[in-house]
Amino acid sequence: MLEDWRPATMPVRRPLVEQVIASLCELIEHEDLHPGDRLPSESRLAPRLGVGRSTLREAIRVLSHEGRLETRQGSGTFVGSAPPKENLDERLTKAHVAEVFEVRRALEVLIAQIAPERRSDTHVEQLREALRQCREYAAAGDVAAFVAADSRFHQVTAEATGNVVLVELYAVLRRYLENASVAIAGLIELQRANDLHEILLSAIADADPGAAVAATRQHLDDTVTMFEAARATNTTHRS
Repeated sequence: MLEDWRPATMPVRRPLVEQVIASLCELIEHEDLHPGDRLPSESRLAPRLGVGRSTLREAIRVLSHEGRLETRQGSGTFVGSAPPKENLDERLTKAHVAEVFEVRRALEVLIAQIAPERRSDTHVEQLREALRQCREYAAAGDVAAFVAADSRFHQVTAEATGNVVLVELYAVLRRYLENASVAIAGLIELQRANDLHEILLSAIADADPGAAVAATRQHLDDTVTMFEAARATNTTHRS
């Protein structure tokens, strides 16, 4: 029965959204759903997947963008009619991580320029909550949880721009880099990352694009430095 369906493998924290996407595709295949068939409601799917509704919605948004699902206001989520095709995520997996970092830098600096001037009070509160979680998980040494909270912090920053294209592009890049982010987070000083988050949050709250861009560039410089160091170490170990 469709309403009783549960995924064969429950989603794991890393990378969470990708696991939910895989589970939703499994649901469509397992239940032999066809274009136009309705999926269970978010309130039913989220607990069965073991994730929050915000994570589920992000996965649905990705699949809707690809045409695999279709959301209808007030009616629910339905199987889409578009045939599966190579999407941006799949094309990105063929790119070098360093190349994606270059695009991430361009996007995050642009976001830092725009977000302080367009953010709402709600965005500021959401950023404070995400930063609180970052500090909590950093103190506990839970790297995977820290990366999830860090991703949420930066995604809200993107949402504060009010630019839908920026939000979608950034979400794709963050998902692609999530595994690399976990590896890097295991090496860097998480407290320093949180301190830079604090500066960025203050700049956004104070509507100060200059300070936001400076904090973003410093954070990215740290991240890229640690990524390059980790890659060099792995190369040395293999040789």
